[in-house]
Amino acid sequence: MSKTNIYLVNGELGTTVEPRLVRASTRQQALSHVAKSMLNVTLASQEDLVNLVSEGVKVEDYKNTDQQELE
Repeated sequence: MSKTNIYLVNGELGTTVEPRLVRASTRQQALSHVAKSMLNVTLASQEDLVNLVSEGVKVEDYKNTDQQELE
């Protein structure tokens, strides 16, 4: 059995996300556990892309936040 920690998962300042305490092996597991109860992720269809981009929604690029950028 792998070592676990208890992680505090909460929203950015000013959001309405209630704090959650999650026992997990990694920070990513804790975040994923909470996200699954709040979000739905599907592959965007062409229709989704056309509609949302025309409404001003920008495409975001994934960035691994665990890696620090060199300045």
